[in-house]
Amino acid sequence: MVEQGTFTAAAAALNRAQPRVSAHVAALENHLGAALLVRGSRRVELTAAGSAYLPHATAALSDLHDGDDAVSAMSSTMQGRVRVGGYPGAMAVFIAPLIRRFRALYPGVEVKLREADPTALEDLVASGEVDLAVRTADVPQRHHNVPSEQLFYERIQMITRRDRRPVHSGVADPSIIEGATVIVSGDPLGGWEDYRDRLDRIGVEPEEVITVVQPTTVMALVREGLGVGLLGALAARVTISDELTAMDLPEPLWLREIRVYRRSQRSPDAAVSAFAELLQAEAPALTAGRTVWHPRST
Repeated sequence: MVEQGTFTAAAAALNRAQPRVSAHVAALENHLGAALLVRGSRRVELTAAGSAYLPHATAALSDLHDGDDAVSAMSSTMQGRVRVGGYPGAMAVFIAPLIRRFRALYPGVEVKLREADPTALEDLVASGEVDLAVRTADVPQRHHNVPSEQLFYERIQMITRRDRRPVHSGVADPSIIEGATVIVSGDPLGGWEDYRDRLDRIGVEPEEVITVVQPTTVMALVREGLGVGLLGALAARVTISDELTAMDLPEPLWLREIRVYRRSQRSPDAAVSAFAELLQAEAPALTAGRTVWHPRST
């Protein structure tokens, strides 16, 4: 404003609408409790308060520009490699767009991906084959020297055919699974089934539990009328079809904790730390509606 002389000229220089610039100035004056400008017909002038405030505002803007330059320099010069592991739902919904953003910020950093089941992901971190991995905490941790931190809680959803939708509200009643065929993801050879422990806790006994490896197979079997599916909301988002519907189940039982497992290092790698920070910053918006975020715990 001081450099341009008028609100109209300042708005043009900033590529902003003149009323918006005026509103920002008024808001600043209201915050300070003092008028900063004398608004004349030809050219605005600084008041005594404005003259006192100007050097501080100029210094603050200079510091902000310096900060922008520092981050830009770091982004353009950072080199290295980040090896990221994740389960299918996480990969599809938020890790993929995160990698696109990360590469734009740090073009000198190579990103490698590994998709696997929870046990394999933990093994990959423990062996040093990946730097960090996102997986469910439902599967007990075997390598206790691998540190982890909570990322979020993922909603578990019931998948049915639309013509067999069992409820009219947004939350499904898991008791309808009693005596039905349930289709879940898991490890058929290892004997691990997603969500079976939750059915046991509420005393619901399905007639049969079909365990498959991929979320797409859960959807295919439900679509053919072979049972009711239980699936994480992230995987459901990217695999559901028009013939099917996904319904949330009651909280807090039907939430599963998702954690980030990270290779233990005395001196954390800068590129890995930068990816982890972007993950914490961006993932809440990318997973909105399908996850519940709480303050981080270890």
